[in-house]
Amino acid sequence: MSESKPTAAPPPKQVRTYQPTYQLNPRKRFDAEQIQKILQRVVSYELNEVEYSEKQIPELCLSLAETLRNAVKEENYNRYRIIVMVSIGQRRQQSVHIFHSFLWDHERDAFATFNYENCHLFANVVVYGVYLD
Repeated sequence: MSESKPTAAPPPKQVRTYQPTYQLNPRKRFDAEQIQKILQRVVSYELNEVEYSEKQIPELCLSLAETLRNAVKEENYNRYRIIVMVSIGQRRQQSVHIFHSFLWDHERDAFATFNYENCHLFANVVVYGVYLD
């Protein structure tokens, strides 16, 4: 008969608790005009000579959204959740309607949008800043 040693119980999982800040308003408000300038600069640079390719566009949307999110986060909008939505389509003499709908606080939350076109594609970019209280 082999004698087994009792196994020790794993250490208890530490639970982090955060104290409330009671901060109802942001220190720096989401500036839609400033964000729109960032969108214009980045999107125009990234899509300047891009041709539409249905295989490359999904990856391009993801990388462009990440680049834009990082550029907006550099502006230090603390306590804001940054949401970036990028839509890219092929120009073929058609019309496109893009709708986004949210419930939010119109005093603290904001958005910026930018539309880009070249001879091959169009892009619609929207960045939302949603305040986390």
